[in-house]
Amino acid sequence: MGENMINLETNFFFSLIFLLNIVLMAGRHGLTARFNVHIIDNLPPNSKLIVHCQSHDDDLGYKVINPNDDFNFSFNMKLFGGTLFFCHFWWNDQNISFDVFNSHIAEKCGEIDGDHLECYWKVQKDGFYFGARRNPPPNYEKQHDWTQ
Repeated sequence: MGENMINLETNFFFSLIFLLNIVLMAGRHGLTARFNVHIIDNLPPNSKLIVHCQSHDDDLGYKVINPNDDFNFSFNMKLFGGTLFFCHFWWNDQNISFDVFNSHIAEKCGEIDGDHLECYWKVQKDGFYFGARRNPPPNYEKQHDWTQ
């Protein structure tokens, strides 16, 4: 009886290690959907948009985006959900911070292929617009004003 119990515990331990390795690899090697988030500066010429985006795990730093430029970043969803990126935007004397990606936004992103999706944010004088895919061009819908 004692030897069977040791074998059962050993098998359980190795099975647990195996499953843990699968979970860790899934987050790193694309077993979850891959997203591209685009932030397009559609502000007037000679404007200066500053953006600082981050998640719980990643700080993408401060970026200066010029009119008509596209700042974008890619990531895989966390295996068990909960992926969130937020950005702080500065333009002239205005600033705002909001989620540019979370589970609700993910549902609205446009599919490129089976597990690759795109989300677009267009920054304008009157606010922030969200669209789902570039080809065909997304239908942008206003989501945020500069002031809230």
